[in-house]
Amino acid sequence: MTEASTEIRDASLAEGAFQVEWGDGHHSALPLALLRAKCPCAACRTIREAPPDPFRVLTASEAAAIPDLRDVEPVGRYGLRLVWMDGHDTGIFSYEYLRGLCPCPDCTARRTA
Repeated sequence: MTEASTEIRDASLAEGAFQVEWGDGHHSALPLALLRAKCPCAACRTIREAPPDPFRVLTASEAAAIPDLRDVEPVGRYGLRLVWMDGHDTGIFSYEYLRGLCPCPDCTARRTA
């Protein structure tokens, strides 16, 4: 098995997903909800790792919130900073991390193998 390419040829936003064309020709459609849920910043990781509060009830705005991406900024030669409409912008997604999030059947099978 060859190493998956982490070079991005092209990227765009379409159909509620961040569309990435990788250097090896693979296409990833990364849902914005997935990217927001998997934000690698320290604050988001801390929230994900905390024990869930079984009595917390989502507000109507939290339950209806659809993440929206305002901007994507390159960070060096290794990743992207995603800037969300609510101002959150501290997550730097390395190309390797983004490729690892690809939800397509081939990538999912490779991760579980």
